[in-house]
Amino acid sequence: MAFKLEDIPIINLGQFLLRYMKQHDGNKVAMVDSTTEESFTYAEIIDRTEKAAAGLQKFGVKKDDVIAIVSPNCPDYLISFYASALISATFQPVNPLFTSDDLKKVFEQCNTKFVITIPELLPKVSAASENLSSTDALKVIVFGEAEAAGGHVTFQSLIDSSDGQYTTPSADPKKDVVAFMLSSGTTGFPKAVMISHYTIVANTLIMHTEPTIPKDDHLVMFLPLFHIYGLYLCGMYSHFVGAALVIMKKFSPDDYLRLIEKYKPSTIHTVPPIMVMFAKYPKVSEYDLSSVKVAICGAAPLSKEIEDVVKTKLKLPCINQGYGMTEIGVTHLNGKGTFKYKSVGKLLPLVEMKIVDVDTGKTCDAYEEGEIWIRGPQVCLGYLNAPEETKTFFTEDGWAKTGDIGCEDEDGYLFIVDRLKELIKYKGFQVAPASLEDVLLRHDAVADTGVVGLPDEDAGELPRAYVVRKAGKEVTEEELVEYVNGLVAPHMKLRGGVEFVTEIPRTPSGKILRKTLREKAKAYRGQKPAS
Repeated sequence: MAFKLEDIPIINLGQFLLRYMKQHDGNKVAMVDSTTEESFTYAEIIDRTEKAAAGLQKFGVKKDDVIAIVSPNCPDYLISFYASALISATFQPVNPLFTSDDLKKVFEQCNTKFVITIPELLPKVSAASENLSSTDALKVIVFGEAEAAGGHVTFQSLIDSSDGQYTTPSADPKKDVVAFMLSSGTTGFPKAVMISHYTIVANTLIMHTEPTIPKDDHLVMFLPLFHIYGLYLCGMYSHFVGAALVIMKKFSPDDYLRLIEKYKPSTIHTVPPIMVMFAKYPKVSEYDLSSVKVAICGAAPLSKEIEDVVKTKLKLPCINQGYGMTEIGVTHLNGKGTFKYKSVGKLLPLVEMKIVDVDTGKTCDAYEEGEIWIRGPQVCLGYLNAPEETKTFFTEDGWAKTGDIGCEDEDGYLFIVDRLKELIKYKGFQVAPASLEDVLLRHDAVADTGVVGLPDEDAGELPRAYVVRKAGKEVTEEELVEYVNGLVAPHMKLRGGVEFVTEIPRTPSGKILRKTLREKAKAYRGQKPAS
């Protein structure tokens, strides 16, 4: 029977997930902390989620309150997400590598009321919490032991003092925001994408028509939980189907390979830099990876050379890829039975797509390139406090304009060609050129600048700056790289270097001609920067 729109329940996300988790064997392992090797059964994470929900309510969390989380991966990251959803709060995952200034901007943008973090990040969170425009001081909750919590309440204490009796407020799952997921834009600082309860429920069930994780598998997960790929497309989805998550706090090649050998997953979810590791890391052959039958790669394009090497090394028929983005969820999967090389696959059920000529606005025919527009129940509500950007993103009849350029073949397979967006993709992280340009323009020797991605096989793209010096001012490449790198998060560093030019190419209206700069970057034949 075909999957229909009526098959998607209009329900609180937490209640939806608990309904499925309670169908699994309670003694089955649901999560493993790869650092401590502590494991949690399904019965334990259900109990922990319900007690955390009650504990958060007792601590003062109300419907629609924003709970930021600034932490590396750990089992309680997901527990806090599930508990937040159950009490209709809004979960706000934040990259723990953000600077205190970045965190402050995010807290103010989202009117954050609560922050969950780890002891090591308390100084940065505290600095970001000072002098916020909000009248209420942020309430901080700390993962870990009380002795290291600096006087703040711990997440564990909320659970220990809880009777598990929480209330799920009445709400509209189609309109209520369960999460603010940060998505970089070409205008600079990340915007908060409003994801409803219904959005994630819909995308979960839509994805499940082409299951990406077997129910009895162990998924070794290094993907960051502040990204949708980690948080609910893999993390929550694993618990929806009944799989076990082996959660890595941070990635290292040997740890990842060791965990694959130990837990024997049949499916791995990766990003292109990990494919590069499989292809080039000399110690890969020292580990038994024979359990892996399916490799799914997302978040950025994968080169043919790397794909071919990995297929050979892991003895796989193909590398499965898909298409999606924070705003639209997952819309395409290139599955085992429906594989075409270099394609991201066919549309998933209930998702509509059209490809539109960017000049004429007409709908493209097969093999004609245009902008990908998406419509469906898995699409976000828009951007928080950004009505103009939301209006630009959506058409009047509900199509989401992705900014990506692609084409379909006659069989309905989608091929991504390029992107209109100006984002740089460094190892799966999004880097907004305008943010780096803003930092560079603060230097008193910089008159003008344009930043683009320098193609790099290992990292995808490296941020590279083209700079016009101010008349009479002297500054070296090394000085500018050091200046910028000291002010930005690690993934935004100018690993592609700086090149001095006499002018930045611009349109008559003043917009940077990034295509020209990208061509210049592609033609760059200097020594390859370290990635």
